[in-house]
Amino acid sequence: MSARQLGFDEERLHMRYDVTIDKELFSVYPEIRLGLLRFHADVKASDDHFWDYMNTEVLPQVRSGIEGKEWSEIPGIKGSRAAYKAFGRNPGRYRVSSESLIRRVRRGDDLYHINSVVDVNNLISVRSGLSVGSYDLGQVHGAIRLRKAEHGEGYTGIGKDFLDMENMLVLADDEGIFGSSMSDSTRAMVTDSARDILVVVYCFENDIDLDTLLCNAEDAFERFAGAENAEHWIV
Repeated sequence: MSARQLGFDEERLHMRYDVTIDKELFSVYPEIRLGLLRFHADVKASDDHFWDYMNTEVLPQVRSGIEGKEWSEIPGIKGSRAAYKAFGRNPGRYRVSSESLIRRVRRGDDLYHINSVVDVNNLISVRSGLSVGSYDLGQVHGAIRLRKAEHGEGYTGIGKDFLDMENMLVLADDEGIFGSSMSDSTRAMVTDSARDILVVVYCFENDIDLDTLLCNAEDAFERFAGAENAEHWIV
């Protein structure tokens, strides 16, 4: 079903959402970028064909690529760990989400089957080593800003209890914080009712080709999640 048939404003779906990074963050850690991808999708259940592709092609390649490497040597994870340390969080205790996923891959554990959008989200993350978050823009209110969480700030994480986010770099809108490279909140998570979706790639290494990564991500969301009206950009 098309965006027009679902009653979406097609012009709005082509607009780049207002996302910024607090300038003060760069004085602590200068290698901060966000890769952004916005699209419409009819969110569906996990697909067996997608998981055949993951299990036969993607995950064996990931295991081979990280074999014998320390976590601090793996591209994507390396910069994320350095950023955590720079802002006062212990990356061994508070793991970036991509590291948590790739640890499961290294152990041979199955990845969680969530839905068509979140599954592709995790494909991009394990391939790149970068944390990737997908958000339902229907649950986001106002402009989005990446900033440092203050004392006492936190939220209920997906599949988790209350998370203390102090000193973490977090996404915030007019209602408060809702996402980070460690774990996202339940408020803006992608469920089967989501239609207008924003994907955020948290990048903390200048030498990562973020534009090519976003092009590949757009292709993957179109192929496996039925993404339409997709547009990507970098801030």
